[in-house]
Amino acid sequence: MTWKDFFDCPEEIFIGACLQFPVYFLIKWWAIPVMILCGLLWRAGGVTGGNKLFRRLAVPGLVCLSAFLVLHQWTIFLAVPFMVWLCPASYGKSSWLFKWVLAKVQDEKTADIITRGLLFFGYWSAFFLGLMIRR
Repeated sequence: MTWKDFFDCPEEIFIGACLQFPVYFLIKWWAIPVMILCGLLWRAGGVTGGNKLFRRLAVPGLVCLSAFLVLHQWTIFLAVPFMVWLCPASYGKSSWLFKWVLAKVQDEKTADIITRGLLFFGYWSAFFLGLMIRR
């Protein structure tokens, strides 16, 4: 991985950052640095030669850590394993979820949008379920 490879696809950084926007409702303007870091980690996990753990573990971990630092509720970390499972491990044309959605809608672009939406919904549902568990 080179820096040129890393910055070759700036939309990936943007997508990784924007997917973390719902954390704004908990941590307010502290969400901006969290979103920037998540965007960079997202790209580090998606670049050729990069480690997928950045995308699958570091991004959900950073989101939960930021919520913990504001709310002081350790139970939020219970959401991390579910967020890791729902994090973009299921993206791509070879994933079972994409194939299932594609069989239903018969259009690749629509199937991609629906798949990403389902994963976004599941990712944040896991986070908010972890948030709802009280000490």
